[in-house]
Amino acid sequence: MPTYATPPDGLRRLVASLDRQTLATDEFEIIFVDDGSPDGTIDRLRDVQSTRPHVRIEQIENSGWPSKPRNVGTSVARGEYIAYMDHDDELYPDALRGAYEFAKAHGSDVVNGKEAYTHTPNWALKTYTGDLPQVIGRRDQHPLIPMNPHKLYRAAFLRDHDIRFPEGRKVMWEDAFFNLQVARHAEVISTLSSVPYYHWVVTPGSGSTTFLKWAEDYWTMLRRVLEATESELAGSALEPQRMQLLRHQYEARVVGVFDQKFMKRPEEARVFLFDHARALQTDFGLTRFDDQLSSSRRIRAHLLAANDRARLEQVCREDVPITGWSRARSLGWRNGILHVEAEADWSEKDGRRHALEREGDRILKRFSPAVTSGVPDEYRDVTSEVTDATVQLSVRSRSSRIVWHTDSSREITIADAPDGGVDISGRLVGTIDPMSAAFGSRLNSTHWDILVLTAAMNSVNHRNMLSDIPASLTITDGHLHIVYPNDGGYATVIPDGHREAVRRLSPVSAVSTESDEIVITLDGDHDGSGVVDTVAGLDETVDGDGDFQDVPATIRVADGVATLTLRPPASTFRLRVGDRTASRPTAWRVRVTDTGVDLDPELPPPPPTPPTPREPAPRSTTDASQGDRPLFARIKRRAGRTLRRWGLR
Repeated sequence: MPTYATPPDGLRRLVASLDRQTLATDEFEIIFVDDGSPDGTIDRLRDVQSTRPHVRIEQIENSGWPSKPRNVGTSVARGEYIAYMDHDDELYPDALRGAYEFAKAHGSDVVNGKEAYTHTPNWALKTYTGDLPQVIGRRDQHPLIPMNPHKLYRAAFLRDHDIRFPEGRKVMWEDAFFNLQVARHAEVISTLSSVPYYHWVVTPGSGSTTFLKWAEDYWTMLRRVLEATESELAGSALEPQRMQLLRHQYEARVVGVFDQKFMKRPEEARVFLFDHARALQTDFGLTRFDDQLSSSRRIRAHLLAANDRARLEQVCREDVPITGWSRARSLGWRNGILHVEAEADWSEKDGRRHALEREGDRILKRFSPAVTSGVPDEYRDVTSEVTDATVQLSVRSRSSRIVWHTDSSREITIADAPDGGVDISGRLVGTIDPMSAAFGSRLNSTHWDILVLTAAMNSVNHRNMLSDIPASLTITDGHLHIVYPNDGGYATVIPDGHREAVRRLSPVSAVSTESDEIVITLDGDHDGSGVVDTVAGLDETVDGDGDFQDVPATIRVADGVATLTLRPPASTFRLRVGDRTASRPTAWRVRVTDTGVDLDPELPPPPPTPPTPREPAPRSTTDASQGDRPLFARIKRRAGRTLRRWGLR
């Protein structure tokens, strides 16, 4: 790990993840190489070292980039394999054990382990499709994507071929240059998908930032990456890998610069980006990949090659991504497995949809005449892209951010729209088995949000599935699993969620038993049978001034009905149950009498009545556009608009 002015919280997170490793501490060493930090980073590292004999610290003069610290660490490392980390990321608990054993079993030079990215659920999911001992020759994408160094490398392999990170004070994509050398010499590259490996953590102020595209050094370094791709992967044997990576850079960074943000930039920036992208397209003959691009990017590539900036800018205005979203239509447990039916739609909040039109048996992108006149019809043909639209079910851990795809099928509907266009929608049917959804393993007992990946033409989205379907649970083989609509209106599953079940299901009725217990019937239709232990919040102070204390309880399911059983401490008390349902009672007052059990909800007070809107103040005659805003507020507002216009915010 290279460190430089490492945020204390980031260092604590990283060290905690290493402390949680299932690999014994005498089987791995931790090497921090501090790049001349000007703050207290080195002291914090020594504190870490003082209680961990397997931690080493190296100090070097500031080099200005992570490359030299990584090279220093590689030189002094004694391990059979080397894992690189950034100073504020984390490894999943079984990462080192799982990756090392997989590498040893298959003689791997590199193991590309399953990675998660904090705010991007679909990050690199196309890579992690299986446990693949050998992925050299993989046809769908390059085996080292994502091209970062968050992998496990065989140390002797790196040293035998003198593979190092390029050093310097600012070497963008140093990881790409490093992995190009790896790709040139590696004989076995493996992909490990069943064991979560690396969490690339993104937080405010973290090192995970986007390079400024409107800058000369961005394009200088991108040119160097393309040159290195051609030189490192030269020759017929490496041609497939060379083509994959050239196309990747062309699609993602050259043509990809003409995205929805492009037209928000000032004209000077648009000219700059257009000229630099066109120079790379020409100099490296990248138009050879145009037939492999989606329609949206193929059109942009065509206009870039034609030096038609005006028409390309018009395409960027008209051809904007329409992100898909999904809503649950049915959520129900059957024998411990959650069955999901959902609808998917591609539309914006303002009702805007993909601009499509029919021409015989074809579906074409619809543009204004000014664009259509300069783009061949075959470039606008999206028939196959529409029919191949993706709707796929998945679950994502709210804590670890790891994503697992689950079994699902989809049906795409193409319909003529009233305005003469074409609408697309989808239907998904799938299952989630909490005992095997994690690539054959069970989901751990945390919140798993249900997500749907939707992809059609120029839009890919992976977002939570909307749901207003009431909570339900299953008890199968002694495990209670619950699905419910969370506070944001999305579907969430908790495996072994016996505590949450008490708070997500409302009481319907209650009875007392001869053994002085009370049995509360909970609302909803449920699955399975059995009894599990749980706790319920109870307050013996009837006036509501006390704190809720957890008391033992049980949840039973039989014949589709769930009941909560507990032993009351008195004849009258307050019970916290169902407080996270839609009605959100603060608690229930429970009164046990000779004739039965009374349940009365305590509802929170209604929100205060909003004040009557005042008439707007008269606008200032000196600045009609800003009213009588204070001078500082006007300056701040204008600065914000300027930054957004330049694409810097």
